[in-house]
Amino acid sequence: MATSLADASPSAIPGEAAKVAANQTAGGPPPGTSLQDIQQLNNQRVLDKIADQITGGKGEAALAQIPGFTDAEVIPAQMHIRLHWKGEVPAYVKRILASLPSGVTAEVLPAKYSKAELHAARDKLISNRKLKNIASNLTSVPSRITSIAPAVDGSGLDIGYDEDRGVGQRDDHDRLTPTARQDKTREVKAAADGETGVETHVRYKPLAIDASTRQVDSAPWWGGAGLQTPGGTICSTGFGVTTADGRKLITTAYHCGNGSFHTWGYGGNGPHNYVGSTSSADQASSNDVSGLSPAPGVLTGSHVYDGAWDDMNGYSKAVSGWEHNYRGDKVCTSGANGGVHCGITIAKVDTTVVGSNGILRPDVDLAYASTGGIAAVNGDSGGPVFSGTASGYTTDAARGTITALDTTTDCNGQSTADSWQRTPWCFNGLYYVPISVILADKSWTLNTSTS
Repeated sequence: MATSLADASPSAIPGEAAKVAANQTAGGPPPGTSLQDIQQLNNQRVLDKIADQITGGKGEAALAQIPGFTDAEVIPAQMHIRLHWKGEVPAYVKRILASLPSGVTAEVLPAKYSKAELHAARDKLISNRKLKNIASNLTSVPSRITSIAPAVDGSGLDIGYDEDRGVGQRDDHDRLTPTARQDKTREVKAAADGETGVETHVRYKPLAIDASTRQVDSAPWWGGAGLQTPGGTICSTGFGVTTADGRKLITTAYHCGNGSFHTWGYGGNGPHNYVGSTSSADQASSNDVSGLSPAPGVLTGSHVYDGAWDDMNGYSKAVSGWEHNYRGDKVCTSGANGGVHCGITIAKVDTTVVGSNGILRPDVDLAYASTGGIAAVNGDSGGPVFSGTASGYTTDAARGTITALDTTTDCNGQSTADSWQRTPWCFNGLYYVPISVILADKSWTLNTSTS
């Protein structure tokens, strides 16, 4: 019988004890976290547990199964939950709202559409697992739908589009004048309204970027470390997982190899340590995930790297479990190229987006750093998205893995692990695939530990 990393102490895992012993003492919130930030994170955990009761613990992709439900928002600063619901709220939800903990408040706002109705409308813009193009009388190329998401308030579908330049091609800046762009947006909206049968909110939003590092990692592999992919690009490891048949894998983004079966560790200008290989059974292009299987006898661990990308101490924290995501939650990212960034707020869950490789990713969440802040950096693809858990923030909870990046921002002096190869490219927002979706679709379990 395979030994579960969740049940094994560090000393029982070859190589893990040495890494943990050499590590800084894990614990404490991220550097620069204020007492107010800590209080809001504590509030977030309380509100998320209540939201999980309301949704029955369903993942983002399954929330449309709840009759009448549209969305849930948590507002930690106010200890408040906002529900959007079409029609009568079920009795069990009323009971939960009637017995909220002291200091917690909630409201239910009427929605025009339920999430199920918006999913049905969204699906009319998807054909053969691709977002449809919309013919244009205003430009020489059709309008390409780049993202679709049910509006948080249930008022319709939020749709992003740009001009279709082909797979992997996007405009760095808007080529149209403001007046021409307004006309184009109106054209897309009229077509989308007619096709879906619901109200749509349309805006110009160029194709998401698959921006493909910690110092060299060693076995057992941890999340947030660097990978040099078969194509020579730089990506990040995600979380350690265990397959249904007991094999230990470390995840990364599918688009980093686009189906290639071998991936090597990143060694900068030095040697490249072999991490593992993958197979069709351990990949899911729609979830943008590949599971790398290390060499025989080598395990994957249950930690993710914390701190700056160039922290030579190898500071990490144990992954003690996973959590669902709600609009308003704050999360952290850990990328091999950009290091850790925290205070990133979830703006949307249940979003459908197409990546630069042209593959549809139907179940992703979208989050942004504060104005001008950095959420992730090129090379962070595949890296972990997480939140602090226990008192003292000694462990992390998995939230998802980075799949694409949105909205270029000033790097503000951010350096990166592969600056020898590329200059830093920083982003204010990121898309990530929820860990609940990945685990359920692949029948994997998360490698966990408490130390």
